[in-house]
Amino acid sequence: MWTSIAGTVIYSELKVGRLDEVKPAGADEPPLPRLSVIVAARNEEPSVEEALRSLLALRYPDFEVLFVNDRSEDRTGEIAARLAVEDDRLSVIDVEELPPGWFGKNHAAQRGADAAAGELLLFTDGDIRFAPEAVSLGVRHLMRERLDHLSAGPGIVVGGRMLRASMMALRLCISATMRLWKVRDPRSSAFMGVGAYTLMRADAYHAVGGHRSVALRPDEDLRMGQLVKTSGLRSDFLNGEAMISCPWYDSLGGFIRGTEKNLFAARNYRLSEALVASAGLLWLAIAPIVLTPPLWATGEIAPAAIFATCLLIGWLPAITVLRDKAHPWWTGLLLPPAIVIVAYTLLRSTVVAVVRGVAWGGPPIPLSELRGEPDPTASNPREGDHVP
Repeated sequence: MWTSIAGTVIYSELKVGRLDEVKPAGADEPPLPRLSVIVAARNEEPSVEEALRSLLALRYPDFEVLFVNDRSEDRTGEIAARLAVEDDRLSVIDVEELPPGWFGKNHAAQRGADAAAGELLLFTDGDIRFAPEAVSLGVRHLMRERLDHLSAGPGIVVGGRMLRASMMALRLCISATMRLWKVRDPRSSAFMGVGAYTLMRADAYHAVGGHRSVALRPDEDLRMGQLVKTSGLRSDFLNGEAMISCPWYDSLGGFIRGTEKNLFAARNYRLSEALVASAGLLWLAIAPIVLTPPLWATGEIAPAAIFATCLLIGWLPAITVLRDKAHPWWTGLLLPPAIVIVAYTLLRSTVVAVVRGVAWGGPPIPLSELRGEPDPTASNPREGDHVP
C-alpha cells in the first residue's frame, strides 16, 4: 500500500507538464486571441495592487482585466479603481449585494464572465502574482492541444515550518488521488481545477453553464474542471509554480480554518469517503512510527523492518516534491505530523459542514442545500449543468 501510494505520487509529480516549459510561439503559429482576465476579489487590500500590476504587465497582445470587487469591506475596491484610471485595460465591477443561491466568489466570477469580450477567459484571484509570460504560454498550450479548459497549480507562499509541511502533505494527497497526469486524456474521467489559474474558451464556459452550474460549490474551481470532462470537452493540468505565485495562509490555524469549506466538499460531501480518507491518512502517518519500536523490542524483527521501510517509502514522495525551492529539505522530516494535521483538518471540515453548514463570504449554507441542485434561477437549465 505504501509503495503504491508513493509510486503514484512520484509518477504524478514527474509526469505532469510544466507551464514554464511550454514552447514559445513558432513562426507559423496564429496570433493569440483576445483574452478577458476575470479577477474575483474580496478584502484583498494587502496584496491586490501587486497582483493587478502583475496582470497589467503580462506580455500578451490583446487582453482586458475585469476586476470584480465582491462587497469588500477594506480598500480593495479603491485600490483597483485607482489602477483602472492609470490603465484603461482594467475595469472594475462592484458587487453590492449577494443574491440567494450563490457563494460570493462564484457570483463575482459569473458577473465578470457576463461582461467579458474575450474569446478566452482566465479566472484568477485577487492575490495571485503572474510572471509576464505565464498567460501567453498557457494560451499557446491550450491552442496547440485544442483544449477547452486548462488549469495550473501556483507556487504557494507560506511561512512557518509546520505550515509548509502541511501544505506539502496536502499537495501529496492531491497527487495521490487526482491522477493529474490523466487529466489531459479525453478518455479518462480524471479532472482538476485551480482557482488561481483557470483558462477556458468562452464558448466552452457558457456551454457548461458557467459558474451558475457551480453556484453553491466552495470547490467551484475543481467542479468546473469536472464539468468540462463530463461534458466531453478537453482539459489539462500544468504545474505553474515557476510562473504563478499565491500567498496563502500565514499560520497553521489559518490553514485549518481556511480549508474547512473545501476539504469535505472535495469528497463531494460523502461522509463515508471523508471518514475513510481521514482514517487512512492517520494510519499512513502514525503506524510506522508507533509500531516499529515495540515490534523491534519484542523480537518481531521482520514486521518491525517492514514498518520501518514503510516510513522510508513514505518519505520518497516528499523528496520528489523537495526539488521545488518552496520546500526546504527539512520539510520532509515533518511529513508524518503534517499528514496528521491534514487528516484532522478533513475531519474538522466534515463536522463543521454537518453541524453548521458552509460559510464563505456570507451566512452558512446548510449541508442539505449544498447537496441539492444548482441555482434554480439559472436560465435554461438542462441535464448536465449540475455536478454529479
